[in-house]
Amino acid sequence: MSLRLVMTAMNAAVYAGIGALWTAFPLLIFGVRFWPQVFVPATFSVLFGPWVGGVGAMIGIFLADVIYGHHDALLSLLVGVPSNFVGFFIVGWLPNHNFRPFARKLLVSLSLLIQPAYAVALVYSLFVLYGAATLGSSTSYLGFAGLVAVFAIVALFVLRNRWADFEVAASIGLAVGTGIIGVGLVAYSAIFGLPLVLGLGTKPLAGAFVYLAAASNYFSEIPFMVILTPPVAAACRAAFPSLRGLLPNPSKK
Repeated sequence: MSLRLVMTAMNAAVYAGIGALWTAFPLLIFGVRFWPQVFVPATFSVLFGPWVGGVGAMIGIFLADVIYGHHDALLSLLVGVPSNFVGFFIVGWLPNHNFRPFARKLLVSLSLLIQPAYAVALVYSLFVLYGAATLGSSTSYLGFAGLVAVFAIVALFVLRNRWADFEVAASIGLAVGTGIIGVGLVAYSAIFGLPLVLGLGTKPLAGAFVYLAAASNYFSEIPFMVILTPPVAAACRAAFPSLRGLLPNPSKK
C-alpha cells in the first residue's frame, strides 16, 4: 500500500512537472499544441495499476490547471479531474484483465473504430462552427496525427506483440476521457462561463463544440501515448525487475 501511495504522488508530480516544461517549450505541429506528457500517467497505470494511474493523473492535472493552466479550480475539478481519472483508470484496468476471445475482439474492434469516428466528428464540428474554409486549416491535421494509433494497434496485433492490449486500452481510455472533456466544457460554459485564458469566449459554447473538443484532445494525445508508453514502461521493468510481479504481465496472456 505504501508503495502505491508513493507512486501515486510521483505520478502526479511528474505529470504536472513535465506539463510545466511544455508551457515554456510547447510542441507545435501545423500550429496545433500537442500534449506529450500523457505517457506519464499511462506508464504508471501499466506498472502499478488503474488506481495509481487514475488518481495520480487527476491530482497531476489539477495541479497543472491551477498552477500554470487556466487557473480555474472548479473547472478542473468538474472536467479535468474526472476525465483524467476515468481515462487512465481504464488504461490501467483493461490490459491487466483476461477477457474471453469474443469480448477481446469486441474491444479491438471498438478501439479501431474510435479514430475514424473522431475524425468524422472533428470535420463535422469544424464545418458547423467555422465553415468549410477551416477544413483545410491546421486544426484539421489533427486527424492525420491520430491515424498512427490505428496502424500501431493493427501492427501490434498482426505481430502478436505483448503491448497490443495496452494500445487497445489506450485508445478506449483516452476516447472516454476526452469525451468527458468535450461534454464537460460545453456544460460548464453554459452554467459558469469559461475562463478568458482558454480563448473560447465567455458565452455558452455551441453543442458541436463537444465533438471539436473531444476529437482534438484525442488526436493531440494518442500518438504520444501509444508510442512513448511501451518503451518507457519496458525500460522501467528492465531496470527494476520487482515491478514485473506487481501486475499480470500482458505477454503471458
